[in-house]
Amino acid sequence: MRDVTEQEAQRLISFARDRLGRQEGDGQCWTLVNNGFSALDFHKPSSTYAWGREVEQLSEARPGDVFQFTNFRVDVSVDNPDGGGYDEFAERGTPRHTAILVSIDGNGLATFLECNIGGSFSVQQHTFHVRTADWTNDEGRRTRVVTRGSFTVYRPQMAEAQSE
Repeated sequence: MRDVTEQEAQRLISFARDRLGRQEGDGQCWTLVNNGFSALDFHKPSSTYAWGREVEQLSEARPGDVFQFTNFRVDVSVDNPDGGGYDEFAERGTPRHTAILVSIDGNGLATFLECNIGGSFSVQQHTFHVRTADWTNDEGRRTRVVTRGSFTVYRPQMAEAQSE
């Protein structure tokens, strides 16, 4: 089986974006991805929470990949030079959560399409960090990100009939 191309992966993102604000199927996180795979003729492995070929390095993740979170939490603390600041957190996967990657930057700030978040079953887009980091920007604002738990990144693959 071959990995989906970047253009084919964009079709999965479009599938989810077309459903923003609406419930897909039963509204469970995995249903959005599963229905997208079915509609686009992507291969769904028989393992329950596997979504294709495992991507070994976060730096290799690309839009359209599927993240499978397990007991994941990210804590962000921002300190401004004037003494102000804020703390925030995000959780995914208690115990598991499935989401489609839209984008990711060098600091691990990622945007996802997902559902079954915060009591809502509708498809939503959220941005949060997926790796521990600590940096200070040019204005002196320090950001510290601590992640706990885990995730696996999967590269979708085309179903056999489409791979030739």
